[in-house]
Amino acid sequence: MDELKDYSGPFKRDIKYEDFSKETLAKLLMAYCKEILTIDSYWHEQMQKRAGEEAARECLIQNWCRIGKHEMKWTMDALNIPGNDVETYVKANQFVPSFAQGIYDYDWDLKNKDHAILTVNHCPAFTSLKDKPEKLNWVCRELEDTAIKAYAVAINPAIQVRQLKTGVTGEPNEIACKWEFITE
Repeated sequence: MDELKDYSGPFKRDIKYEDFSKETLAKLLMAYCKEILTIDSYWHEQMQKRAGEEAARECLIQNWCRIGKHEMKWTMDALNIPGNDVETYVKANQFVPSFAQGIYDYDWDLKNKDHAILTVNHCPAFTSLKDKPEKLNWVCRELEDTAIKAYAVAINPAIQVRQLKTGVTGEPNEIACKWEFITE
C-alpha cells in the first residue's frame, strides 16, 4: 500500500501509524506536542481557580519534575539514544514533546560531550507573557529552572544547569532565554 498523505479517504478498520508518510506523521506529532503544552496551560488555569496561584504553581513544578524522567527515557528509548552525558541530554531534548521543534525556535551549541549552550530564540510563554513580567519571571526563573534541572538529572545527576539569560531585559530582538549545561 502507498503511504497515506492524509486520512481524507474512507474509514480503514486496520489503519496504523506506519501507513502514513513521514511528512504526515511529523504533522501529527506536532499536533500531539501542541496538545501537551495546551493541556498544561489549561490545567494550571483550572488549578489556579480552585486552589489559588501559589498551589497551582507548586503543583505545576511538581508535575514537570515528575514527567521529566519519563519524557527523557521514552524519547531515548524510541530513538535508541544511549549514554548519560550532556550530549545525550541534548540529543534527547531535541525530540521531547514538551520542547517541540517548530513550536519553540532554539539552537544547541554542543561544545563537547560534557558542555552545551541552549539559546531559545522563540518561546510561546515568553511571547504570550511579555506584558505580564511577574508571571513571565516566575515561568522563566522558577518553573523552567526547576524543570530543566529535573530533566537533566534524569540523564545524569552530575549535569549542572546554569541560567545565562531568562526573562525580559528590554534588549532589541531579545532572545527568550539561554542556558548552559556542563559536567565537570
